[in-house]
Amino acid sequence: MVHASPANELNDMPNALPREHLPAGHVICQAGAPGDSAYLIEAGSVEVLSQEGIRIAVLSAGEIFGEVALLDQLPRTATVLTLAPTTLMRIERAHVQELLKRTDPVIRHLLMLLLERFRNRSGHENIPGLNPEAALDSDAANLTLMLAQDLTHAMANGLLELAYQPLISLPERNLIGFEALIRWQHPLLGSVMPTKLISLAEKTGLIHPLGLWVLQRAMNDWPTLRSYCQPGMLSTPFISVNLSPAELGNPQIVESIARFLDEGGIPPHELQIELTESAVIEDLPSAKQVLQKLAATGVAIALDDFGTGYASFDYLNTLPISCLKIDQTFIQEVLVSSRRREIVQTSVNLARSLGLISIAEGIEDESTSDLLVELGCGIAQGYFYARPLSLQAIPKWLEEARILGRVSRGD
Repeated sequence: MVHASPANELNDMPNALPREHLPAGHVICQAGAPGDSAYLIEAGSVEVLSQEGIRIAVLSAGEIFGEVALLDQLPRTATVLTLAPTTLMRIERAHVQELLKRTDPVIRHLLMLLLERFRNRSGHENIPGLNPEAALDSDAANLTLMLAQDLTHAMANGLLELAYQPLISLPERNLIGFEALIRWQHPLLGSVMPTKLISLAEKTGLIHPLGLWVLQRAMNDWPTLRSYCQPGMLSTPFISVNLSPAELGNPQIVESIARFLDEGGIPPHELQIELTESAVIEDLPSAKQVLQKLAATGVAIALDDFGTGYASFDYLNTLPISCLKIDQTFIQEVLVSSRRREIVQTSVNLARSLGLISIAEGIEDESTSDLLVELGCGIAQGYFYARPLSLQAIPKWLEEARILGRVSRGD
C-alpha cells in the first residue's frame, strides 16, 4: 500500500469532475476481483482488509489504494470499504500503462521486482512511510493522474476551447488567417498552460484524441473564421494547426485530416500544419513520409521556430516545407540588435528565394511591424495585432483593429 502526502490541489474538488461519492460502509473492491484500477482518496477514509478479514490499514485523504493490482495486473489481495462518506478518483490502468511505457526500462524492471516482493511478504502492517523526497514525487504523480482523468472528462464534455490568433498579410495588412491554439480552464487549478497540457497529453496517451479534437474543432470553426479574412498578396486565407511529435507519428493522421477537410468542404490549401524541429527530429523517416502525403493532398506545411534548431536548414532540403515561421526571439530584438535583424532579413530572403511564405511571430509594437514590411516579410503575428481570441470575440476585435489601422478595412 502506497501512502501519499495530501496535496492541496486534491482537496475540495468540484462535483463537476468525474468522482465517485460513496456512503459509509460501501464495499469498493473485494479480494480476488480483477485489479483494473486504483483509487485516490480525495475526502473521507477507507478500511483495507486481508482475505481473512483482518484489518491491514486505514487510509485517508491523499492516499492511494489498489495500485499493486493495477500495475502487475493480478487479482486484488484485499477488500476495501468506506469508513465514512468518501470521495474517490478512479485511476485508469490505460493512463498508468502509457506512463510506464515512457519510463526507463531499468526503472520498470525494479518496479516489477518490488511488486513481486510485496506480493510475497507476510503481513502489511509495518509498511514504512515515504521520505520527504518520495512524498513530493507522490504528490506530483497524484496531480498528473488527476489531470489525466480530468482532461479525459474535459474532452468528452466540451470543456476545452480553441483560441485563434490572427495572421496579418504584409504590407497591405489584410487579415489572412488564424492560428488555432488550445485552451483549458480547469475548474480547480484555473488556466492550464498549453505547454503543460500538451506534455500531460503526450505522457498519458491522450495526445491522439486531443489532436483530433483540435483539428476537427478548427475545421468546424473555419467557415466562420474565413468569412472575416481577405486574400493577401502571397496567399489565400488559411487556418494553421500545430502537430506534436506524437501526432506526427500517428499512422492515421493523414486520413483523419483528409476526412475532416472533406466533411467540412474545405479546400486542402486552406489548412496549414505547423511543426517544430523537435517534432521532426524524433523520427525523421516517418515524419518525412507523413508530411509528403499531407503535401500531396494540398495541405501547407510550416516549420515553426525557424532559426532555433541546429538542423532547420537541412529540413528545407528534405521536407515539403511551404512556410517558415521565424522565431519570436529574433523578432522581439530586431529593432535593437543588428545581428538579429540580419538573421531575420536572411530568413525572409531565403524563404522568398525558395518560393516559401515567411511568417514573423511575436510582434509587439508598430515599429517592429513597420520594419518587417521593410524587410519584405510576408505575414505577421503577435500581440501588436491581437492576442489569441475566442471565436465570439473576433468581430469586435476586427472592428477595433480596423479603426486603429492595424488591419485593412478591405474597401
